[in-house]
Amino acid sequence: MLIAELVIPQMFSSYAEDLDYLKNGLHHFQYFCEECDQVFSSAWGKIPGSMSWYERGNYFTCPSCGHHHQKNVVYLKRSERAPNKIRLSVKEFKKIVTFEVSSKTVYFSDYLHLHEGDHKEVFRFDIAKQRATLVINKDDPIELGNPFKSEIFDSILKFFLPCSLANTNQKKELNNILKVLRTTIQNKLEKHLGYKIPSMYVSPGQFHGTFLLPLLNIAYRSACPDAPNLPVEYREPTQNIEGFWKKKMLTGDTFNTYFMDNVLSLTRQKKNMVTALIIASGLPNLPSVRRSLNEDPFNINILAKSFEICENHDYAMRLFESLRNIGNDTRVRFVLSSDLTNFLKEMKPIYQETGIVRMVENCVEMELWDCINLYQQLNKENREALMAESVRLRELHNWMSLRHKKQTHKNLTFNVPDHIIKRLSMQKERLKFFMPKESMELLEAGHKLHNCVASYGQAMKDNSKWIVLVADDKGKLAACLEIKDNQLVQAKIDRNASVRTDSKLNSEILAWAKESGLKIETQDVKVPDKKKSEKTGLVTIPA
Repeated sequence: MLIAELVIPQMFSSYAEDLDYLKNGLHHFQYFCEECDQVFSSAWGKIPGSMSWYERGNYFTCPSCGHHHQKNVVYLKRSERAPNKIRLSVKEFKKIVTFEVSSKTVYFSDYLHLHEGDHKEVFRFDIAKQRATLVINKDDPIELGNPFKSEIFDSILKFFLPCSLANTNQKKELNNILKVLRTTIQNKLEKHLGYKIPSMYVSPGQFHGTFLLPLLNIAYRSACPDAPNLPVEYREPTQNIEGFWKKKMLTGDTFNTYFMDNVLSLTRQKKNMVTALIIASGLPNLPSVRRSLNEDPFNINILAKSFEICENHDYAMRLFESLRNIGNDTRVRFVLSSDLTNFLKEMKPIYQETGIVRMVENCVEMELWDCINLYQQLNKENREALMAESVRLRELHNWMSLRHKKQTHKNLTFNVPDHIIKRLSMQKERLKFFMPKESMELLEAGHKLHNCVASYGQAMKDNSKWIVLVADDKGKLAACLEIKDNQLVQAKIDRNASVRTDSKLNSEILAWAKESGLKIETQDVKVPDKKKSEKTGLVTIPA
């Protein structure tokens, strides 16, 4: 039975494709004007003040009909189908609810060639089986509900963006039909289960359209009725969602999807969410474990890794809390990964569970990430020496750094692009900023400054990171700086102390970073407060 229907007569005022540079050397876009069905192209200039960014032409007038297009323009890739008219309908059956999408589409097949077509999608919610599927153009069904499967974001519903006319002119109707779908499914699910379940409402955000995140959440909650809704990170772009998974140590699509499929299989067998997570991960069914998963089920892998490393319950929970804090601490420059957990397992026979927990709890003081990098690069002889010698935990970093230097050093020649050298190397009144030409220079710098900068040789060779050395007017090495992706991410003086501990050196490096167009992304440098910065001109901005 049809219980709700909405017709969208027009999705956008114009459709556009970025054609890049044509033979005449100008940057072109081609457009399809929905008002008069004409296809045309136009060249656009650079954005004022920008070195390379070109205007996209969001505001333009159709040369055929004279319609002035403002904002309601969608940009497509070649052959990507976009809707221009859509019919949405919600249908209710005894144990089934469907959300059907029927659309007329347009797409660019070549220069000034546009094609029209038809497109249909059916979202099917089986209440009895607590299962949701998506069928696109009669292809095989795609199962929905697993939050680590992103196929739903390829749905044509992704075009219900803030720039669409539908969101501008029919926002209330869009919300109403979504509400009818959500409440119908929730009411039927509560009747099927025999108990009330928390609201399935989530805000759609700005990046996936009006429908896709709410639909994914409904599918997820249909399989896991007692689970919390998907976290706010899902309202962000897909790459940010993947970053959220990494923060939770949920890395690797195969693990994520396979593990969550097992969890959903258990919840459909009437297991609650926490119990299903515990069974699927092999965790002990303890009150502390259940409490942690009730707070945030996406912490499952951090919790599982903690109990995999530590047999003692108290140490495992301390390790979990510390790992979770690292993942949530924006000041920490590394992410939780298998490198970290593998290192802790290697260190466990040496320092026991109490030692590795202290290592993570004091990760900044321990320079934990540098320890991991150094250990990975130690040869067999030095690893065996570490196992044999009684190296104090607080001396671990310096011990490995020294051993790393003493290993047979294979000198690497760096081929840093000339424009990077010119940008980052300069002679100031008191300081000289220069870039090493080979890894031997890094080795010597690391020895003089008592740090592990020598381990950055391969990164310098690959041009994935750059090291800038700073010497005073007497030629004595004063600091070493790490640059990555237009950002200053480390600034160290002797024995890994931060540059901020030397106010004069701190000011001079700030001035150099500003002149080099670098953004400060480290606590090693003290940046003046905003009001003071605006007066003194010491604000650092991206190039």
